[in-house]
Amino acid sequence: MTTCLGVELTRDVRAPVTDSTLNIPVEVPGRRPDWAHRLVTIGDSLTHGFQHFAIFNTDQSWPAMIARQLGIGFAFPSYTGGPGGHPLNLEFVARKLDRNLLFNLAKVYAYMERVKIYYTTRPGADFPDAHDRCNENLAVWGWDLRDVLIRTADTEQALIGEAGGLVPMVNASGHRAAVSVLNSARKPSGAALTALEAARQLGDEPGGIETLCVWLGANNVLGSVVELKAVLSGPGYQDLNEKSHYTVWTVPDFRSELGLVADEIRTVKADHVLWGTVPHVTIPPISRGLKGPLADCPRYFTYYGRVWDSDDSFDPTVEPHLTGHEAWAIDIIIDGYNTALEELVEQARHDGLDWRIVDMCAVLDRLAYRRNVELDARPDEFPRYPLPPALAGLDTRFLVTDKTGTILTGGLIGLDGVHPTTAGYGLVAREFMHVMTAAGVEFANGAELDFAAIRHADTLLSNPPRRLDGALNLIHRLNHDVDLVKRLNPFH
Repeated sequence: MTTCLGVELTRDVRAPVTDSTLNIPVEVPGRRPDWAHRLVTIGDSLTHGFQHFAIFNTDQSWPAMIARQLGIGFAFPSYTGGPGGHPLNLEFVARKLDRNLLFNLAKVYAYMERVKIYYTTRPGADFPDAHDRCNENLAVWGWDLRDVLIRTADTEQALIGEAGGLVPMVNASGHRAAVSVLNSARKPSGAALTALEAARQLGDEPGGIETLCVWLGANNVLGSVVELKAVLSGPGYQDLNEKSHYTVWTVPDFRSELGLVADEIRTVKADHVLWGTVPHVTIPPISRGLKGPLADCPRYFTYYGRVWDSDDSFDPTVEPHLTGHEAWAIDIIIDGYNTALEELVEQARHDGLDWRIVDMCAVLDRLAYRRNVELDARPDEFPRYPLPPALAGLDTRFLVTDKTGTILTGGLIGLDGVHPTTAGYGLVAREFMHVMTAAGVEFANGAELDFAAIRHADTLLSNPPRRLDGALNLIHRLNHDVDLVKRLNPFH
């Protein structure tokens, strides 16, 4: 059997989780009127609300959507009031396109400079007061398992530095975003807390937490498709500086980090703890499958290059890429991560804790367009995902529109090729809500989302920019000038 990246390549797929309890019964806490916090979330960009290469629309994150259905106030960081969030809102960029490329670039670079100035000087550079209410959405874009164990607002503020240089981009965007999330997460003494410590402090308030959602791990492997290279974790993977050299955590290293996070989560007083599984990062269009199916596993393309590459233009002797075997191995490694998640939930349930799995990996596998439809290689285990009628016709390809703004492809993944659109985040919210409902959580405003309203709120879909194939070419140019793609993950 062929091996790659230290794993045996098998055509078997990880079976999706169909019962969030893993068929292990526990006594579920009943409804109480005195929860201090009905919802608290810990995670990375997917929970923070990052989209289109910017942290901006945090009121449209999936936790914020769930909070509205719960009918509660929900504390989350806000980045509105400025020119579209940072590091760079590609939806705002796309709306500046016209037929003249040089004029496009002049407008775009002027916009980028305006974003940089706003978020690196007052008032845009100001952080929430340390005495404000602690956020209940404690997710930070770019963070992996190690980051939630160590990083605080104080560690991140110390790393920001001066906003100099010629590149018209917000410096230390990830660190700035982290301070916005955690600056009010402090002990009464003023000492800064990690996201995990902040969750524990929220749980220690009278009444505790009803539901804690934890969705981490994507950034332990996302670097492989962002940088298009697979470097397995090794010595120093637990060090905040050394770990940046690695793009794929081995399963044993991931298990070790996950165990430390789980030990911390066990100390949080929460009636229900929901763990999201790690998605297969080879599916979103940040990397593009090229040159047809892999001979020995037709679920994968022969190569994976940049989103703007094409079969005609791609030259594997020159262009950065992953091989199909590497993509296959990365998916198997992620399956190992998710098996580890299932095992820790299984153990917690045997210990009487109501921990549950939300299998977001399986959801993305069912939605994967290019491997399921273009390659016609959908596994039997992953039938077509039933999109709500308001989202019919959308898919996981890069969004392309024609000169009238009509959507031709995509719609579920944003313009950075990694993060969901607002509509895509609605699907995430729906999956977490289904598991919350099974746990007995009650939604004052209904346990079903209004996807027509969500699509209307998604400005990329309700008012699509025209000629988004041109946006892809512009992103290619910006990547050449400012290394745009690598900035998707500030710590890897």
